[in-house]
Amino acid sequence: MPDFALVALPGAYRSSIGALADSFALVRDRSEHLFDGVEPLNLDTSLQYLSIDGAVSTCFDGTPLVVDGKIDRTIVHPFIWLPAFRTGGEPGMRERLTSWRPLIDWLRIQEEGGAIIGASGGSVMLLLAAGIGTDLAVPASPALAPVVRTLFPRQAIDEDGAVADHGRLLLSRGIGSDLGLVTHAFERAMSPEISRWLSSVMGLETGAAHHVTDALVARARFWLEQNFSRTVDLAALAAELSTSSATLNRRFHKALGCSARDYVGQLRLRAAKRMLERSSRPIDQIALLVGYSDSRLFRAMFRKHCGMTATQWRLAARDETTEQART
Repeated sequence: MPDFALVALPGAYRSSIGALADSFALVRDRSEHLFDGVEPLNLDTSLQYLSIDGAVSTCFDGTPLVVDGKIDRTIVHPFIWLPAFRTGGEPGMRERLTSWRPLIDWLRIQEEGGAIIGASGGSVMLLLAAGIGTDLAVPASPALAPVVRTLFPRQAIDEDGAVADHGRLLLSRGIGSDLGLVTHAFERAMSPEISRWLSSVMGLETGAAHHVTDALVARARFWLEQNFSRTVDLAALAAELSTSSATLNRRFHKALGCSARDYVGQLRLRAAKRMLERSSRPIDQIALLVGYSDSRLFRAMFRKHCGMTATQWRLAARDETTEQART
């Protein structure tokens, strides 16, 4: 799977760069913890720092940022982060839109290839220059709104919204909203469970869907999402939460429409699907990683709930990716 891409823009704010860099490091540690005791596991993707020409980029405060390479028109990344940067007002932004034309063209290719793109502050205008998001009301701070109006006079602007979530296009008005935007990005690019976990670690209100108002169920769900790859003792979990198994299941079903045990099964299948789609790991290994000591049971459960074998799922996912690349 291609790597996540953080575009190291000259003049970028380090906090905006760190919003993704720190989040990615947290998710990587979480992945290692989740499968600890099962098998050493790394994320199937990594975070690459790219610049327009492959040269070292300089942050707003003068800090040099070494990059892994330059943007490549032949590679479509699953997620791209464009950090906020010092625009220099209308004259500075106009100059960037001219000198950064290779980046703007690259962004158009990435969007057409199905990439999820997150942009903060002035980076939103790079997308507008690429013809991306021009039909939306884009968030802009009071300082940037006049620049947007001058350079893109027909563009609708939302001066009140902090984050705009438009599926594969995620926009932030600036560095103060970047962490919240990144949790949305991880929900799109990875899974809602990772997004909820990341939000909880950062002390943010969850940006993921399906918020649970029942505190008991929320605590149980969070624990299950962090431990589903291990042997799950629901009676012990209920006791830990000072309730009975029957009460836990009843409230779990009321809040989420399924039992706690069924939820564990859903988590395991979702994790297995992601591994099938994004890695070449053997199916028996995937079964073990997601919590099935018996690979035959895993294969039977997968076929029952997905309507096809794990091998067929992997092939269908690859065919879909190939077709998207062609179109």
